[in-house]
Amino acid sequence: KHKHNPPTRVVVDRLLCSLLFACVFVFAVEASTSTHNSLFPSLTPLFNMAASNVVPVAAAAVALALVVVGAPAPTAKVTLHVQATYNAPPLPASSGAPLGSTDNPFPNLFVAFDAVCALRDAATNLLPSDVEVVLSSGEHALNGQPLVINPCHGGDGTHTVTVRGPTGVGEKASVSGGVRIPGPWRKDQTWSASSPDAGIDIWIADLPKSVAATEDDGQQLWHDGKRMTLAKSELYEYVTAGNDFIQFKPNQVKAGYLDQPRVQFVLYESWTASLHHVKDINATESKVYFTNPYNSKWAGSAAGKRYYVQNALEELTSENEFFLEPQEHQMYVTSAAEPTGEYVISHQKELLFVNGSAENPVKGMNWKDITYEYANAELSSCLAGSCDAQSAAFLTSAAVHVRFAEDCKFESCTIAHVGGYGLWLEDGARNNLASRMHIHDVGAGAVRIGKDKSDAPCEHNELSDSVLEDGGHVFQEGCGVLAQDVAFVNIAHNEIGYFRYTGVSTGWTWGYGATNVSNVTTQFNHIHHIGQGYLSDMGCVYTLGHQPGSVVDNNVCSDVQSYNYGGWAFYTDEGSRDEVFVNNIATRIKCAGHHQHYGTDNLLTNNIYYDVNIGDVPTPGRPQVLMKTCDEAIRASTHARPASCHPDTAPTADCCCHPGCDQGKCSSFKFEKNIVMQPEAYGSEPVVGTTFSLGLLNFTFENNTYFSVGNPTGDGKIFNATDGKGQTFKEWQEAGKDKESVFEDPKFENITTSYKLEEDSPALKLGFKPIDVSKVGPREAHVGCGSSRAKTPTLTLLSADELVAMGIVSHQEA
Repeated sequence: KHKHNPPTRVVVDRLLCSLLFACVFVFAVEASTSTHNSLFPSLTPLFNMAASNVVPVAAAAVALALVVVGAPAPTAKVTLHVQATYNAPPLPASSGAPLGSTDNPFPNLFVAFDAVCALRDAATNLLPSDVEVVLSSGEHALNGQPLVINPCHGGDGTHTVTVRGPTGVGEKASVSGGVRIPGPWRKDQTWSASSPDAGIDIWIADLPKSVAATEDDGQQLWHDGKRMTLAKSELYEYVTAGNDFIQFKPNQVKAGYLDQPRVQFVLYESWTASLHHVKDINATESKVYFTNPYNSKWAGSAAGKRYYVQNALEELTSENEFFLEPQEHQMYVTSAAEPTGEYVISHQKELLFVNGSAENPVKGMNWKDITYEYANAELSSCLAGSCDAQSAAFLTSAAVHVRFAEDCKFESCTIAHVGGYGLWLEDGARNNLASRMHIHDVGAGAVRIGKDKSDAPCEHNELSDSVLEDGGHVFQEGCGVLAQDVAFVNIAHNEIGYFRYTGVSTGWTWGYGATNVSNVTTQFNHIHHIGQGYLSDMGCVYTLGHQPGSVVDNNVCSDVQSYNYGGWAFYTDEGSRDEVFVNNIATRIKCAGHHQHYGTDNLLTNNIYYDVNIGDVPTPGRPQVLMKTCDEAIRASTHARPASCHPDTAPTADCCCHPGCDQGKCSSFKFEKNIVMQPEAYGSEPVVGTTFSLGLLNFTFENNTYFSVGNPTGDGKIFNATDGKGQTFKEWQEAGKDKESVFEDPKFENITTSYKLEEDSPALKLGFKPIDVSKVGPREAHVGCGSSRAKTPTLTLLSADELVAMGIVSHQEA
């Protein structure tokens, strides 16, 4: 029970021994008085006295036992203090105090952790006591090198090492990979290839010598803590595309760029957006050829043939954009007035790297009340490919990167202003906890657990009570949480919002092949504003492959908007199997409340789907309305097969379920005791749909409550809907589906403010159990370093002004 606090075992063991001693003592009292034959003749008078007042004697026995066994004497804790390198509190004049003390702290983190290693006993490799490393308020600059934590810096199995920042009002300890650009800024008088918007000027400042400005380092820039945009063109639509080129329309692409090898083209695919360097521009053919491949297979209507040009000085035109000029070692920014305030450029990919080994993991480290901020995007390695793998899984780094670590905790920390994922628990990460975190303004996603094929088990990790938001600024396919080859993971009580792709993605096996994934729990999360119109094929919760023992329960999903198809709430993709979805709520969803591409043996029970399949709502990524509705309220995309194909009972070479077949022909789930309700605007829209008439053959529907305010009698072919065809509710029941289900008003007390049902609700009669949304989201009102982020009330639709005030989006994005 004390996996996060091994020293507690010592106390528990001693208390158990004490209680045992007391029991023996009381037993002796009882034996003495009942038989008048004392077990200890010389103590008979004492026993006779004790018999009249057993409880106080037992208490005395415990005290005596603590002395005999050895009471857990308090151990002196070693405390080491570290002075910030910027905005640090003043120190007293030379005090002669020992190095590492309050009055004479270590000058930086690297020296402090060398001191932690030096505390270990040379013979036993053990620490003398618990160790606490206290960071002063201010910025602890890393100067281009991550803080690498090895096993000697961690605990020893009995003693822990805690690294914490200050908790006073207005105090903040920041571990930073950023460098300030001091200026002065001078207005550009010579550059004329770009035409800034009216009232916007280009300003130039020299970079500090400590910044290594090289090609494709992925450096980012922030102004007073707000991310600036890399110089970029407007969003274009190309004519056609191939594996290494696009054909563009007139006046979209320059015949050549000043620093063409560094220019990047961002090309949208269905569920990713890839980055490309220019190999050649053929103005005659209106084609641009790339040095790395483009997955044009997924770049049709679902991607909208969209692209833009970035990292080109010629595109430095809009306010709050930047361009880094490495040859001249200069930074260009756009501003309506002379730049003021603080400009910070990142100059390293990772800030903290906890790096143990399979034989010797880092153990027992606790990180509390610290902010990790300012890190590069990892571009140079991915541009060798195409930077387009699902969920940005091609990344090999993260701002806080943990490998082979056990029994470690990150609590009340903030990770912000970074170019990739915020936190990554990778190979060999076991029994770790990340709680009350605030991870925001990230280049990809917030948290990654495991990888595609782990070299060592990544298991028994927990992410809880955290706010994860505002991602995809560089790699738009980043997820709020990406859990790949993992087991026994708990993703609970988080708020996850404003990502351009999926909220929570679990599993990493396409199809019914073998997998190590199991027992992934995604529960009590508030997941909202997913997609934002940038990409397609996503969900609040997305699963892949066989995941036995996995449960998705008590999550609230709202406001999912894809660019084209596939803005779903809950999405069981290829091979999802043996999963339970229970007590979830989906609302304000562009497409289906639940969509299953294909999978088997999944249970969908006691969920509420309200106001789903609503079509497009204008968003930052897609301000226009392209689709008035999307598909159905509940959808299965089983692959088409002839009526003679029965892959479960009579498999053949072209009709089977195992790897090597078209596994999409095999699909099933059980849909029971759910509520599906649509507001008046969607009365005639289909409720349950699929890809072909036999697509739901192996699916079970029972004891559900369906209703549409705009179609209260359920008229029309709204079940088993396929290409405009389908069945009425009566025909659906006659075909063997939903025999005991009803098409009636479920009688919510007030569907716009709560999901409570009236006592005579037909859903309750069919076995539906009320869902308590008060427990959804973080269990504390504020999270992050200094409790800086207040959680968003569940099911609240924030205005643009509120989003700006909370720092979630910029005025321009709003």
